[in-house]
Amino acid sequence: MKSAAAPSSTIVRLPLEVLEIFIQYSPISTQLAISRVCRFFHALSLRPLYRNVSLGSPAVVIACCKTLIANPSAAKAVRSLSISYTYYSASSNSLLSAYYSIIKRALTVPSGLHTLKLLVHDPYFVTLLNQHIFPALRQFECYLTPSIRLIDFLNRHPKITYLQISPNENTSKSAEQDCPLPTLDLPRLQYFAGNVQGVPCLGTACIIRAAILNWNIMDTDPDLAFSVLQRSSSATLALLSCRRRGWNLDLIEMVSLRLPGILSLHVFNILLVDSRPTQTYLDAIRSCLIRFPRLQRLEINCVDYWEMGNISCSLDEDLSTVTEWGEACLSLTEITLPHSNDLSWYKISERVWIPDPKHIAGAAWLSDAVASKQHHKWGAIAEGLKRTVTKTGTPPPESTDTIANVRVHLEDLLRSSTEATLIRDDRDRGRTPLIAEARRSV
Repeated sequence: MKSAAAPSSTIVRLPLEVLEIFIQYSPISTQLAISRVCRFFHALSLRPLYRNVSLGSPAVVIACCKTLIANPSAAKAVRSLSISYTYYSASSNSLLSAYYSIIKRALTVPSGLHTLKLLVHDPYFVTLLNQHIFPALRQFECYLTPSIRLIDFLNRHPKITYLQISPNENTSKSAEQDCPLPTLDLPRLQYFAGNVQGVPCLGTACIIRAAILNWNIMDTDPDLAFSVLQRSSSATLALLSCRRRGWNLDLIEMVSLRLPGILSLHVFNILLVDSRPTQTYLDAIRSCLIRFPRLQRLEINCVDYWEMGNISCSLDEDLSTVTEWGEACLSLTEITLPHSNDLSWYKISERVWIPDPKHIAGAAWLSDAVASKQHHKWGAIAEGLKRTVTKTGTPPPESTDTIANVRVHLEDLLRSSTEATLIRDDRDRGRTPLIAEARRSV
């Protein structure tokens, strides 16, 4: 008869990699329970438990940092470390120097750290990075504004591919602010997000593929940022997202002049008093689109700062706009207009645009337009869908999925239309309608 310990002895015969996978995909509560079974399972559970560490309060930060300092094995397992909580610099919320000291000590232990996120609006966090070097660091996110200390830290990590800095400008008055900032020397940097104030620091060695820029307080000349991106990454930049007050027509025009080779452009207009875009505004964007030879996706959104506006979209008017914009820029395959409530339009064939059928408004409009045959090219939708889905290389994968959903959504209507046409033709020729063959061909 087998002993009571037989099941556990059978489990430990499995390869360690298999046991680690079991623990990795278990809930956190289960992982904690497993770590308390014995030393063997405690050692196995360290990597899943400490691989991705996320800390959401100062108390949790202190507890975790003490563990990492006391347990080198746990610290060695950390690959991603995130500190994120609400912080106000008021005296009632000030933290003691010992708090920052223990974080600084804990940061010296994880040797395999590849992602570090310091998402706290606390300028003192920049002192924690002094002299630190993480050999495997690939992704760094923070709410710190560009400074000599921050850039020195970043330049010690040339393998960084993703960088996020504060979305806000540096408005503090300090002696360091009067000194010119050094250049960011990150030859592998591909993704940049932050305030436009940090863009001039980017060096010519960067190969940025996507940039997310914010304007908040200072009225910084947008051409300054775009000229830097043109100098450093005009050959590699594919996606540009901008967020600024106003309608930003000058911003769109400067992008068309400086960075005409981008594939995706997202513009967020921050409006204190929301309103519908004028025809002059729409025509001006159309004139800018002529300069983009490769642009595939254009998204223009209006953000109502006070959330007092309730401007609804008119899909019939939007259809006219996206058709005109599509004629100006033939490479476009997806357009999102202001006040569209996140409704995107997709190009399924030449001069034929349809709203996203996953969207409630888009599905309703499609159903009415096709069922009543009000769409002036409704008959071309079926052919356009078939040709676009089977065409190699275009559009992007997510657009292909959407177009496939459109075909499913309209399949019954298109089949009914085909059957009606065959019945009418067969009756004119005196033959029996071939409904079955029609169904097989659709």
